[in-house]
Amino acid sequence: MVEACEICGEKPAVATCRICGRHVCSGHISEDGVCSVCMETLCSICGRRLSIGYCVICGRIGCDQCLIQVDNVRRVCVDCPRKLAPRGESLRAKVLEVVRMGLRLEGGEPI
Repeated sequence: MVEACEICGEKPAVATCRICGRHVCSGHISEDGVCSVCMETLCSICGRRLSIGYCVICGRIGCDQCLIQVDNVRRVCVDCPRKLAPRGESLRAKVLEVVRMGLRLEGGEPI
């Protein structure tokens, strides 16, 4: 007996998600073997792991490897401070400065 897709519950499952292990139909799996649920929460920085939060500067969701913990609540992606920190400057110091200042791009978009 073929299992039903764990997302839609209607079509037969033909693949298994490489991240979460869900059995899904052809309509809920990407070419690289990731189900549509995991695709929604995939780290937008590295694209390999599930996200755990978002960058308070740019708003992208990121995994534990791509986000820097600023305090108990806030995180910043590894890209934002690198865009702003001159060579040799501490990324952690730049993260704290950027978060404290609330830097934004022109037009009000986060950096």
